[in-house]
Amino acid sequence: MALSRDAKKAYKKAMNTKKKKRRGSWLFIKKGDSAKEVLSKLFTQLAVVVLIGCVAIMGNELRLSVSAKLLNSSLKDLYYTYISKGDNNGEIMESAKELLEINPDTVGWVHIEGTNISLPVVQRKTKDGNDYYLKRAFDGSSNKAGTVFLDYRNKFGAKERSDNLVLYGHNQKDRTMFGDLADYKKDLEFYKNHPVIEFSSNYKSDTYKIFAYYVTPVLESQTRDGYIFDYHNYLNLSDRSRYDEFIDSIMQRSQIITGVDVSYGDEFLTLSTCSNEFEPSRFVVFARKVRDGETPETDVSPAYLNDSAKEPDWDVIYN
Repeated sequence: MALSRDAKKAYKKAMNTKKKKRRGSWLFIKKGDSAKEVLSKLFTQLAVVVLIGCVAIMGNELRLSVSAKLLNSSLKDLYYTYISKGDNNGEIMESAKELLEINPDTVGWVHIEGTNISLPVVQRKTKDGNDYYLKRAFDGSSNKAGTVFLDYRNKFGAKERSDNLVLYGHNQKDRTMFGDLADYKKDLEFYKNHPVIEFSSNYKSDTYKIFAYYVTPVLESQTRDGYIFDYHNYLNLSDRSRYDEFIDSIMQRSQIITGVDVSYGDEFLTLSTCSNEFEPSRFVVFARKVRDGETPETDVSPAYLNDSAKEPDWDVIYN
């Protein structure tokens, strides 16, 4: 028998009411729920909150990553549009002028051919200088990728510079900043394909030959004897014993023997980034400035991995 018009309306109303009751019944606690149902819904609500939080975090990380890449790409285009090689006789180079207009803390540009490392370098000459750019992009915006920066204690001007220039940069998973440095680790072929670092100041461009690199602990508690080689504090090497200690400590630990010679009186460049073997740890790359009259081309044929390198004390670190 066919339903009357009023009966059809009543049926539809009843069905709609039933659907409304069902909506959210799996998530929201309602009167009459058993203890088991309440616990189940609480757990589900927690899972939903965690999921939303994870999506938000991943979305923000992606946004920051894209933002850093776009900024670095635009700065690279700007820098290489105005770049001039060599010594500008104490005058600021045009490429540096362009960057200085954006950020007056600009002191140079670091570049490793064939990698993502082609970046501006800043220096904050205050006591908080080694913290200031950890989470600040070159344009001053907030970004976890930060900016490559020169140790605030380093001198790096037109006529005066420290014996050892120390650059710090984050080891980013998306390969920005100093993320590509990890490819050197115990990889002879990568070194042979990327044996030099170009580091230009605002006044001149220089090339440095890589001669060593290694992973190092940061805390005294990560060592058996409590000794940490504080490479970042060896900025002035005019004292011969200080220089010898610097080089000897590096070569004891280096994962590679490159054949690049070093001598008292040379100038050095140190690239420091976080490493992922243990927390906290650092991966450090050391390079020697090309001398006057020396060609920047590097003979990589003598290079070999150093099987007798002094490694971090894994037993102490992992306890």
